[in-house]
Amino acid sequence: MKFQLLVFLTLAMFVMFSATVAMAGLIAHWALDDGGGATAVDIVGGYDGTLEGDATWEANGKIGGALVLDGDGDYIQTTLMDEVQTATNFTIAAWFKTNVTDSGQQHLLWMGDVGGNGWGPNHELHMGINHFNAGSNKLVAWFGQGGADAPNINIVSLEDFSDTSDWHHLALAIKNADGPVVTAKLFLDGELVEPWVEGFTFPFTDSVEGAIDRSGWNTGLRIGSPGVTSRYFNGMVDEVAVWDKALEANDIQDAMTGGPGTSVRPGGKLTTTWGALK
Repeated sequence: MKFQLLVFLTLAMFVMFSATVAMAGLIAHWALDDGGGATAVDIVGGYDGTLEGDATWEANGKIGGALVLDGDGDYIQTTLMDEVQTATNFTIAAWFKTNVTDSGQQHLLWMGDVGGNGWGPNHELHMGINHFNAGSNKLVAWFGQGGADAPNINIVSLEDFSDTSDWHHLALAIKNADGPVVTAKLFLDGELVEPWVEGFTFPFTDSVEGAIDRSGWNTGLRIGSPGVTSRYFNGMVDEVAVWDKALEANDIQDAMTGGPGTSVRPGGKLTTTWGALK
């Protein structure tokens, strides 16, 4: 009996340690388990979101419930902006299951200038599926000011992405946003996405010299749409999370299995408890 108790306590301590690591630096987490109404509650930072369009709640998401976006005017407008706008390092992440990968650009997460269309000359940050120049079946991430000569992070996956049957976890980690060299890493299911490096008007790159100016940002994080009415996400979204640090692969894998954006939540909805540990 004493041995069993020791094993139980050891496992419990390991779970709580993993949770603490996964939660360190967490500033927002939309579990999307709300199940009804027009509000998506941020269970960590209080940056609640408002449902726009005719988005619907789904009981069977990746973990608990999820939100269904139909690619035609649906998104969530949250109130999170300042902490990412001023952060030197940060990470955005979400679970998603898309309905289509070969039909136009889809923005999973976006924030920046309300006039931003997901690329263009506007100051913005986003990650999602497909690129206006590189074409379909690609994972993409952008953090920049627009303009061919401005500092821009522009990641396009080398390998195609075409899965519409399963859930996947996408995360973008930004380091040294204020320079002198900004770097970014895009992760799919906890593994680093190998970037395509062939250039065009905006070179494909995961690092750039100089600071990326975010002073033009005027809109909080959106889930499923850029600033203007286009390029909506078509599918389900779950477990959106934001950290004020640049996570590495092992951090993201820990978060996927023991914290927000997880496939396993030890003891049920422990993210609320873990949020108190950040």
